[in-house]
Amino acid sequence: MSIQVYQVRGDIIELIFNPKEVDLHVGENLLIKEIRPTPRRGDGEEQREVKYRVGNTSGRGLIAQIIEFRTASYPSFIREQLLLALGDHSDPADRLFRYLADFPLADMDREMRNLNIAVAKIRKVAEPSGEGHLWDRWDGWIPTREVEITRVGHQELLANCVNDLGNRLHIGQTLDGGPFSIEGQALEKVNVITGVKGSGKSYLAKVLLLELIKQGAPCIVFDLNKEYIHLPPHEVGPDGRVKRGVIVLRAGEGGNLKMGVEEFGLEPLLTMLTKFGLPEVSALYFENRVFKLLEEAKQLRQNGRKVFIGLDHLIQMAEAGEFAENEVINNAIRSRLLAVKNTGVFASSPLEAVSIPKQYRKIRDGGALVIDISGLGNLARFGFVQSIVELIKGICEEEIAAGTGKFPFVFFEEAHLYVSRNTIGYIVTRSRHLGITSFFITNMISGLDEAVLRQMDNLFIMHLPYDDDVKHLGKSALIDQETLASFVKRLRNYHALVIGNVTRQYPIIIRVKELKGINTAGETKFFFQARLPQDQGRSEERPLPLEVG
Repeated sequence: MSIQVYQVRGDIIELIFNPKEVDLHVGENLLIKEIRPTPRRGDGEEQREVKYRVGNTSGRGLIAQIIEFRTASYPSFIREQLLLALGDHSDPADRLFRYLADFPLADMDREMRNLNIAVAKIRKVAEPSGEGHLWDRWDGWIPTREVEITRVGHQELLANCVNDLGNRLHIGQTLDGGPFSIEGQALEKVNVITGVKGSGKSYLAKVLLLELIKQGAPCIVFDLNKEYIHLPPHEVGPDGRVKRGVIVLRAGEGGNLKMGVEEFGLEPLLTMLTKFGLPEVSALYFENRVFKLLEEAKQLRQNGRKVFIGLDHLIQMAEAGEFAENEVINNAIRSRLLAVKNTGVFASSPLEAVSIPKQYRKIRDGGALVIDISGLGNLARFGFVQSIVELIKGICEEEIAAGTGKFPFVFFEEAHLYVSRNTIGYIVTRSRHLGITSFFITNMISGLDEAVLRQMDNLFIMHLPYDDDVKHLGKSALIDQETLASFVKRLRNYHALVIGNVTRQYPIIIRVKELKGINTAGETKFFFQARLPQDQGRSEERPLPLEVG
């Protein structure tokens, strides 16, 4: 029997099949190719009956993607097929009954009960081209009931859905087990990786990060939960050869990432002070005085003098009453500066200060700066990350001026916890002008700003069982709600639905590749420690990928 067309309603096509004969999966792609019978006249002039030789295909067809299955309600199903059969003897009814007629009566009922219906969404029209097909936007055309239905081959799927400009990033396998790589250029600008906790979204982010590093891309990661600090380190050998990897910069008390006031920036410092409760009037006095101070330092530097402004210098100014004539204002500024100092973010001398642009130059030809912000409190993170974002903006402007184009790929883990909406909006809307590519990795779907959803270029979704989250993601307009709801609720761990520029807007389910020999585990603290060996076949880092059912 193979697979037969049952009916077409709008862009939904229902297919009858016997799961004992054909093993289909949600997310699988089918080519429904029209067969045009060729007329063949019998011998002799007097013979007028036209016979048909089935098998001559027109080549044109539909690309349909399975979104769900349901069992055939066989009493009503039989009635519908009988009416079709009695009406015009057309397929698939004729073939269906001939197929069932081969079984004894007892077996026929059992076989009918086994029939399933695959509900598929029509995605594209396929035009014959050489050995394969070229896919185009579906224009409403449907074939006759005389069709041949086959699985879309791996190569044809990639040829029609994935660009290849020579910058391949291998991230996994398709459902048929073939390798799945995406084009690096198609990954640029705004990306979202999402899914419920434990579904493997951070793992996918690490796969993408390591592939980008391998291709020579500079990356910056804001690591909230020590997820990336154990990735292979960036090293320079005695012979000068560079082994690409990550450079970990730890912010906070006892960390190795400390900055002077000038590099940190006035606006981020003000953000941090206001988070610590600096009143608006005091902030205005502080901004005016520090702005003049920074201008004076710039002038001295232009005259060849070395200048370093630390937080201690600003505290001394507040104690000396240099910000305002009002003592209350000076005390307010001083108390907040002391609170900021306790974050451990600011250097006390030039030797202690770390330059982000200098660190970036180390990984400019491939590597990642992993900025560990787990040691910072909630209030301090906003100003600190804002400062780094401003520095990234400056790096991009330098690359544009030099015409070198070594723009950073920036990963934000749970950005809503430490990046203001204004900063996120700036990153998203200005990314195409500055060259920044951003990745927002989160399990808090509702925390994703609509600016990100509207502007994103690629969406990577892991298992997502909640209707509210699915509806929120549907605002992106990259994929219809029906497909989204059908796919993401059925995804197993370490499987992802990928759609966007990397797939030419075609939804593809992949199995994320396994990173062998690489420690991808974050630092999770437990009270209870393992006393028994783990079950055989179970991995502490991640289970082996499973197929989608």
